[in-house]
Amino acid sequence: MSRFNLASIPGRIIIAILAIVCLAGSYYTMTTGLSQLTEARQLERLPETPIGGLTTGPYVVAGAVTDQLGTLNTPYSKTKAVYYRYKLEEEYRDSDGDLRIRTLDSGARGGNFLLRDQTGSVTVAAGGSLGAAEWALDRTYRQQSGRRIYSEWALVPGHTARVIGQYDSNTSSISFAGLDDFSLPAMVSRNTLAADSGDRLFEAAIRISIATGLLALGVALLLPLVKIHRFWVYVLVMTLAVSGTLSVLGINKLRQEWSAIADLYETRYQQLDAASSNPLVLADVAALQQLIRQSTSGWLDRWMFQSVVQNRLPVPELDERTASMAQSIVASQPEGRYQHAWTSRGLAAASIIAALLLLWLSIRTVKFKRLIEAVPTSSTRGLSFGLSELKAMVDVDDDHPPLRDPLKNEKCVAFDYKVEEKRGSGKNEKWRVIEHRQESVPFWLEDNEGKVLVQPDGAKIEYPQYHSEREGDRRYTVRFLDTFVNVYCLGFAGLDRDRPDRLTIQKDEASPFLISGNEEEDIVLDRGARGFAGIALTLGLFLFATTALFAADGGFSPDNLILSALTVPFVLLIYTGILHYNDIVFLKNRVDRAAANIDTILQQRHDLWPNLENVVKASLAHEKQLLKAIAQLRNADPAEMNSSGQADKLIQFEKKVTNALQARIEGYPDLKNNEVIQTFMSIMAETENYLSLLRNSYTESAMIYNTRIQSFPDVILTKLFRFREAAQFGSEA
Repeated sequence: MSRFNLASIPGRIIIAILAIVCLAGSYYTMTTGLSQLTEARQLERLPETPIGGLTTGPYVVAGAVTDQLGTLNTPYSKTKAVYYRYKLEEEYRDSDGDLRIRTLDSGARGGNFLLRDQTGSVTVAAGGSLGAAEWALDRTYRQQSGRRIYSEWALVPGHTARVIGQYDSNTSSISFAGLDDFSLPAMVSRNTLAADSGDRLFEAAIRISIATGLLALGVALLLPLVKIHRFWVYVLVMTLAVSGTLSVLGINKLRQEWSAIADLYETRYQQLDAASSNPLVLADVAALQQLIRQSTSGWLDRWMFQSVVQNRLPVPELDERTASMAQSIVASQPEGRYQHAWTSRGLAAASIIAALLLLWLSIRTVKFKRLIEAVPTSSTRGLSFGLSELKAMVDVDDDHPPLRDPLKNEKCVAFDYKVEEKRGSGKNEKWRVIEHRQESVPFWLEDNEGKVLVQPDGAKIEYPQYHSEREGDRRYTVRFLDTFVNVYCLGFAGLDRDRPDRLTIQKDEASPFLISGNEEEDIVLDRGARGFAGIALTLGLFLFATTALFAADGGFSPDNLILSALTVPFVLLIYTGILHYNDIVFLKNRVDRAAANIDTILQQRHDLWPNLENVVKASLAHEKQLLKAIAQLRNADPAEMNSSGQADKLIQFEKKVTNALQARIEGYPDLKNNEVIQTFMSIMAETENYLSLLRNSYTESAMIYNTRIQSFPDVILTKLFRFREAAQFGSEA
């Protein structure tokens, strides 16, 4: 099957567009999220002021809505209201037959209205600025007639409402202008302050987590775009980008937040002289001062409070009655809490599960990329037993002829042929596969130094060529690997069963097998981009989980923002440890496998020594020294060799005995024609070159493994998990 290469020119263009979209989306979402976080925290600090205690500035007031300034009739239910929003919707079926809803008409109407509590009344000047405020109202009317749905959201006389706005003592009214300087939202709500601030807090946390996920994804996409695929560079850049951005933006926004609340307090405090006879004003200022001090949570809040606010909050002098009033206002201040805590905890749990799954997939992708980088490129002549990497040209000959692709009848060595038929209609119209066939034949890979046979069965082939035709409702597609093209091949170099004196590239269950028409650098960049994007999404999911959990408990603060930022280096540290541990395990298993292959060959040769001893005893009774050596080899069981040094000595001793035996055999025709002797000499000859390849493979694998476990940071894992150095073979005698 084809694989879209992110390192190609179209892939780079797509990556660039996605990166820009992610970074722009991150900036917007982060800015709005931090603003909502600030608004939620300001709502928790601002007391609900009795209407009789209003002076000038931003306030939160609550009371009953009256009809003294007039009402409007809602369009559908004809209810008298001071404000309403309406919507007319219609059900319809689309071209696929699915039931959908579309809006035919919507709008909002309203005017000024009076709000009253036990201490007085105030005019809410909403008539000229309906759109400037957020109206948090429940739906008061819904009626369906045929396919049409009529809905209304109304604020009617008698309702209790909460208003956040700017009070003007000259006009004795509350408007919705000038609140941005104090980081407060203009709002008319029928909800409790706890619900409004809590929901705002949760939404802010979600926005911030999405923004950090988009930032991580944008950075992850940019690195391969500039051809950076080193994992340690990714870890460093990602940590600085995400953690640094969260920390800097969080601290700056926190400074603005504390400066705004300090300005608000100073504004009210300066008006105490003008309203000294009103105990409600004094109690409100004292309540605001207490709430500001109580709102500090965590070291970052305390540090900002001390540096920005503390010296700007003089404590007003209170008599016993005023102090009691202030305490009553503080006690009635609800804490912001998200109303669906268990829902958010469930979302956090689902995010963690998805993050762990994505982490596993990302590890597989990056692990394969690192494997390609770790395996050196070999020439066909310098090929060694084990996992190998080649860059050569596809060739065929009479012994290994090419295939013909079923669509264009062109020469190839492998193809993937698919016939699809369009079925269904409208939304359900899809291409259905009615025939799918893959074929491949052995072929040569040839470079300047020679050629090697490839058995492509079981390989993952990234086909460089593509043809597609369409006839009526059918589409015919073939992807193929043609002849005389340069390819990249990563596969297992094993013994050719037909020719024991040479190696072939073949499938091995413990090793990857890739044949690609792309360049190695493009393959690495492609896998790097996929792996980095997967890690970025993993970080986003973990950040979502942590911020959702903080917000669900109602305690999301700038300290939590910094703790969330620490999720990035923590996850990346675990990720790095897993990758390096897997690398060491892979290299160790490679060494163990090479040693096991040597043991297998030695055991195969050793099984012939007892029969050979009996034959030689009958023919060469006078050769006591040779018989003694053969008896020694018969008793030397390769399975008991516990080090490469012992195996190396056995191999060298076998060579000496075999050479001596060969010299004796040449002088004794009867011995030379013995079937056991012939079998022995044949196996010894066939496996000698193979054993040499295995020794070279073991030596190379042991050298790479030993170097790796002595390097930083792998040496830490070596000590922690007690990896031991692999012994080397000695030089041949």
